[in-house]
Amino acid sequence: MNEQLIVKNFGPIKDATVDFKRVTVFIGPTGGGKSTLAKLAATVKQGKMVDFGTSDAEELLSKYGISSYIIEKSSIIKWRLENELSFSIDTTKDSSENPDLEIHQVLTEDYENNYESYKSEMHAELEKYLSEPKGSVLPASLVADIRSKMDSVIKNYIKESMVSILFPLIPHYIPAERILLASIGESWAGIIRDDIGLPKLLVEFANEFSNARKAIKNIKIPFFSAEYSYNEGQDFIKSAENNKLFNLHETASGIQSVTPLLVLLEHLSRNTEQAQSFIIEEPELNLYPTAQQGLLNWLVEKCTQGENDLTITTHSPYILSSCNLLLEAYKVAQLRPDLEEEIAAIVPKACWLNPNEFAAYYVADGTVKPITDERTHLIGGNELDAVSGDISDSFRKLLRLKKQAV
Repeated sequence: MNEQLIVKNFGPIKDATVDFKRVTVFIGPTGGGKSTLAKLAATVKQGKMVDFGTSDAEELLSKYGISSYIIEKSSIIKWRLENELSFSIDTTKDSSENPDLEIHQVLTEDYENNYESYKSEMHAELEKYLSEPKGSVLPASLVADIRSKMDSVIKNYIKESMVSILFPLIPHYIPAERILLASIGESWAGIIRDDIGLPKLLVEFANEFSNARKAIKNIKIPFFSAEYSYNEGQDFIKSAENNKLFNLHETASGIQSVTPLLVLLEHLSRNTEQAQSFIIEEPELNLYPTAQQGLLNWLVEKCTQGENDLTITTHSPYILSSCNLLLEAYKVAQLRPDLEEEIAAIVPKACWLNPNEFAAYYVADGTVKPITDERTHLIGGNELDAVSGDISDSFRKLLRLKKQAV
């Protein structure tokens, strides 16, 4: 399902419109707003922001560390589905209930028609009851109270129905701080118990991982040639190279960063009853480029099944190059279906990316810029090489100075 997020004056974001696809990637400089957009999407997708201004909504914003990003009389957040249903928070307008903050819900004719239909049906039933001898003895004040409560119940029912349509996916946010889990090891439960003020997203991830590893006791990690196992409260990694068993916290930092992520996503991806949205900060942490490619293949395969979707924030051009590889594999297969097996031998078919279901954005200076080429449907070469190009330019300048000095 295609979803659109429009943001104005929220934290580092001044004006941005993002079309979320099956796979969406954000890249850009540190502090540019990648995580802000990802966290805001995760927040909105939970549906609680419909009651913006309540303690539940405030707690949710606080959990994602973005509660201070709202600018009164300035912030606008809008969430829109492809069927034009939308939800928005507009702090530039006044409300009789809250003079500073107002929620605007575009409920469409379907909402209004449903509400009127249910109301007419319920009122007809009430009138039918009141016309009978047992109903005629009800005091007028009680009848009025019943009508009012019926209307309230109908509105809440329609609202809940609309929320389920506006926010059909359950979001799961995977924070960059996940690498701490393996380092802390068996002390994690005590740290949570003592409430030492760790980020709430990290604590939530730790709890979810703790539950997941009890269900996923073994998982192969092909791009590390290793296997994870859980036994008697401890996490182990077995190397295929020497068949030796290591405690997770004794392994390389890349393995420590990736393993909890893989275990949790393997567990969540097995839920086929509810569509899910996976939002992952910097999956490339501590990984060599070839491992980054292997991880991206794994993520696309696991996190885009059914109606699920995947959003990634990254600093890595290798992640972008790997996305291009998955996109190109799909394109070549469309042109030459007779070569599907050969293509799959290069890029596994399970992780091919349909260009129509992919979006990539450069996030900086308070806004976003799409970086996929309209002609090739791939991420543009300029975006892949921008940083290395700057370094090369500086290197050439040094060479020119060197020649002048000779």
